[in-house]
Amino acid sequence: MFIVFEGIDGSGKTTIASMVANELKSQGYKIFLTEEPTRTWLGEAVRRGIKEEKNPFTQAFLFFADRAEHIREIKKRLEKGEIVICDRYIYSTYAYQGAQISQYIGLEKALKWLETIYSPIRLDPDVVILLTTSPVRGLGRIKNRERRESFERREFLERVQKIYVYLAEKYRFEIVDSDTSIEEVFEKVKEILRKFDIIL
Repeated sequence: MFIVFEGIDGSGKTTIASMVANELKSQGYKIFLTEEPTRTWLGEAVRRGIKEEKNPFTQAFLFFADRAEHIREIKKRLEKGEIVICDRYIYSTYAYQGAQISQYIGLEKALKWLETIYSPIRLDPDVVILLTTSPVRGLGRIKNRERRESFERREFLERVQKIYVYLAEKYRFEIVDSDTSIEEVFEKVKEILRKFDIIL
């Protein structure tokens, strides 16, 4: 089982992914909790590219290099019978880099270009859960972070969220409003996963 959590910064996806992983572990499931960018040197290269505000095309290629190796690891874990829970995946690249690149070539062409790069290494999740929140609230939740990324601006996150909503319809994401308490969000996520025969 391959589960992905998506959402703009401050949506609560990292917290919820960790809560789901811990709950499933307590029930005896073997869990691989992971994230993108990864904690490998490739993932660090992605973070450096973001920090230095490299060209959005450069950033996209860095993300895909990291993801190509990440997918190999995910496949190994799935073959071992583990449940893979991923905090961000390809859809974050579509949303964030799509929002950047669309300023050069338009959104439709940007998404098509990104999808074409992804095609040779494609690995579809069993379920994608999109946590939605207002950009203002999301930014309020992360205001105490030691380091803020260039992506963490209200106007930009508004564009990103619109792309996420478009992707949710195209790829049939499960959507959860995360403008409620973390406990309520967790309960809604558990309801979704039960539909996939995962008992929480």
